[in-house]
Amino acid sequence: MRAFFNQLLTKSPLCLCCGYQKTHKHGFCLGCYHDLPHIKTPCLQCGLPLKTNTPCTCKAEDWPFAACLSAFEYQFPINELVFQYKSQARLALCDSFAQALITQIKKQQHPLPQVLMPVPLHPNKLKQRGFNQSLELAKALSKQLHIPIDYHSLQSTQQTTQQKSLNKQQRLVNVQSSYALTRPLSVTHIALIDDVITTGATTKTLAYLLREHGATQIQAWSIARTASFNS
Repeated sequence: MRAFFNQLLTKSPLCLCCGYQKTHKHGFCLGCYHDLPHIKTPCLQCGLPLKTNTPCTCKAEDWPFAACLSAFEYQFPINELVFQYKSQARLALCDSFAQALITQIKKQQHPLPQVLMPVPLHPNKLKQRGFNQSLELAKALSKQLHIPIDYHSLQSTQQTTQQKSLNKQQRLVNVQSSYALTRPLSVTHIALIDDVITTGATTKTLAYLLREHGATQIQAWSIARTASFNS
């Protein structure tokens, strides 16, 4: 309540995280923005955050991406904010997530793709949630980067078990044969847009599918990357 009246008095938007301080950058106050789990040095192959002068242990043959980029590590408070975005339809967070991700993309100076493709939701899941969180993120990215969106070519063909309840191997099996390409590709450089990348099972499945149909460069962009995952 106090935050609400302060906002009326100051006529300035308040931090999306703490809700008390005035915004400083990407919708967050100075303190909250500084404390967010930014990924400073990602492995461009798998997206995991790297420690200084420490090479990543991932294998090139396991990651079919020209670049894998996320703005944050999936830990507090980002994990809570992503939950609110997806499960509580807190869509006001979308632009802030997109701005933070764009900062990471520009920092890495990787060539921009020709088109953005959000990870599709099964129609039943879309009806239940009311929106596709990856598509909403893609819209915000498209508006700021001036890259078109293709949300028709990829289709979810069967409803899978929620990935968060599965281990690494189960996630890989869960998404096999779950997606289809509905029409020929007209571009070769594509960025797949997802909210969170954990094992990469979903984005890798889609990347292999796109490769089979002529894509030569595929990036994976997400709000957050899980720093570790127990198989």
